[in-house]
Amino acid sequence: MSVSDEIRLWLDGEGAPVYGFADLTTLNPAVRQGFDRGIAIGLGYTADALRDNRNGDPRRYYREYLEINRRLPDLALGVETILVRHGYKAWAKVSTTVSQDKDLRSILPHKTVATLSGIGWIGRCALLVTPAAGSALRLVVVLTDAPLVCGIPVTRSGCPDECRVCIDVCPGHAPLGGNWTPETDRASFFNAQACRTAAKARAATTLQIDETICGLCIAHCPFSIRAFGPG
Repeated sequence: MSVSDEIRLWLDGEGAPVYGFADLTTLNPAVRQGFDRGIAIGLGYTADALRDNRNGDPRRYYREYLEINRRLPDLALGVETILVRHGYKAWAKVSTTVSQDKDLRSILPHKTVATLSGIGWIGRCALLVTPAAGSALRLVVVLTDAPLVCGIPVTRSGCPDECRVCIDVCPGHAPLGGNWTPETDRASFFNAQACRTAAKARAATTLQIDETICGLCIAHCPFSIRAFGPG
């Protein structure tokens, strides 16, 4: 069994609904930190959490957010263990090893690895959108030098030109209306600081916590509803 197949088998057994293998060699070596391949792994929310959040109650969404954040590092470290056992270098990019700059950017965003792996595109709300889970998932990434069988990169948005759902529901007016391409700077179609400010305000009001939690764009996204159902 190839290492690619072993990882797929293990992730399927762990219940990971979305994952893909990316060729990173088109990126600057400094950006990919010397690794040629990346594995993007996603875990999704439930239809009930999305429905409740659409209806103004984000408590279930927040509980699932915490549970997903707990599980993702375990998946990444499990994949890292498989790769190392096969003699390859591997780095699980869990939250303790990922940092953001003042503009809320990381050196190698998980979403970049995901689009290069072919599992989805970046929506107008600057989140990964996948056919399997819409935008209702969170990601973790493992970098490696293993010769994985990689997917075909996604190079254009799958969001319909006429869709304005995330634009209309965002309390911070963060989506600016443009479409993503791999060459497009995020700031041209999304205001990350406005998103952060509005998400913190909504979390304070609805959950009485000092966190950056909102998820309205995720809950209302037609791709999310199509993937999980209305709840």
